[in-house]
Amino acid sequence: MNNENWDDIRYALAVSKYGSLNAAAAALGVTHATVLRRVAAFEERSGCVIFRKSPSGYSVLPEARTVLSAMESVEDAVLSVERAIVGTNRSPVGHVRIASTDSLCQLVLPQILNEISRLYPNLELTLLSGNSHHDLSRLTADIAVRPSVQLGEGLVGEGSGSLSFGVYDDGSPNHKWMKLDGALGRSLPAKWLAEHVAADDITTGADSFLVLQQMAVSGIGKTFLPAFIGDADPRLRKSDAIDPGIEVPIWVATLEEIAQTPRFAVVQRALVDRITIALAN
Repeated sequence: MNNENWDDIRYALAVSKYGSLNAAAAALGVTHATVLRRVAAFEERSGCVIFRKSPSGYSVLPEARTVLSAMESVEDAVLSVERAIVGTNRSPVGHVRIASTDSLCQLVLPQILNEISRLYPNLELTLLSGNSHHDLSRLTADIAVRPSVQLGEGLVGEGSGSLSFGVYDDGSPNHKWMKLDGALGRSLPAKWLAEHVAADDITTGADSFLVLQQMAVSGIGKTFLPAFIGDADPRLRKSDAIDPGIEVPIWVATLEEIAQTPRFAVVQRALVDRITIALAN
């Protein structure tokens, strides 16, 4: 299979996954026109129409579902080869992409990456910030630093301390809770809210603890925050009356197939050793 054929399949799969040209283009980092051209090229070359086009988006035609299934198998095979190639690179130099939450990326990891860069100057390190989890199996990142109850399937890693949570506000008489939205809606603090707080007592929220921190400072309400964020902000008051006792392990993980690649193993080890210390200070 040549590169052009594989690219066309990749674009078609993205449209199938995201349901529109614009969403697929955003996910792939290309233009709407590029996705349209690639999908049209695949359909013309294969003589098979894959999608039903409508104002609401693109949907897979029933008769094309077997084609999409075969395309997904091709994607899995190509990604498996790429992961194997990465895993054979024994050189302790090169690019390492580290994905983590926005709060860890802004407040904890920069200093740690600076230390790693000084120790290993031939490594090129990139931080990928966001609260939605990267799918490492698709090679969108090499190492994930994530608070999580357990590791995902296919990942190997070590725990590096934990995040403890408290309830914080600015001291004003506002007793509403702020909502944990987006990716934070799947967190243990969000589960605690759902089990202990009535919907009428929950107000405006956000999908980022850093944003919730600023909202709490403005007096909107009280919120869960990781202690390393809330305790460090003199504008906030930690509740003594509410102690949910929530702690979430922080995992430093990578794919099993590439875990022994020197550059990934070196960075993973350095992250594990330093994150616990950083959060304890």
